[in-house]
Amino acid sequence: MAPHVYTTAEVVRATGFSHKQLDYWASTGLLVPGEQQSHGPGTRRLYSVDDLVQLQFIRHLKSYGWSTRKIGQAVKTLREVMNVSDPLKYAILVNGKNMLIALCKTKEGERIAIDALSVGGQQVMGIVVEMLIEEAYQLTTEIKEPARDEEAIR
Repeated sequence: MAPHVYTTAEVVRATGFSHKQLDYWASTGLLVPGEQQSHGPGTRRLYSVDDLVQLQFIRHLKSYGWSTRKIGQAVKTLREVMNVSDPLKYAILVNGKNMLIALCKTKEGERIAIDALSVGGQQVMGIVVEMLIEEAYQLTTEIKEPARDEEAIR
């Protein structure tokens, strides 16, 4: 079964965003329709369900007072760090007062926490999730080993 696609008019009705906003976002790259982009007069943009999810995320950020420019900067940074066209689909995002923390996977494959609003996507607290996982597994090994030593003493 083919996924359902939505025209710009349907997306406008469903989301409340204006045709002008969707056109602007497509032209600036903030949200480019995933199914079909416009290729001049007479062609239409077609949006996917994933695009609607991203639009809902944009709506939530705007409801927190985020400007389109700020949202665009975060998306641009995440695209560069993650090397994907639609990072809002793949990152876990946490809205802070003046930052947007993203837990995401870099193009090198490391899962990191970054501030998506900082220039170049400054890593937050230098945490690489794989390192935390490896350290936790190391701790489990260390926890199990002393128990064996205690049994040998008894």
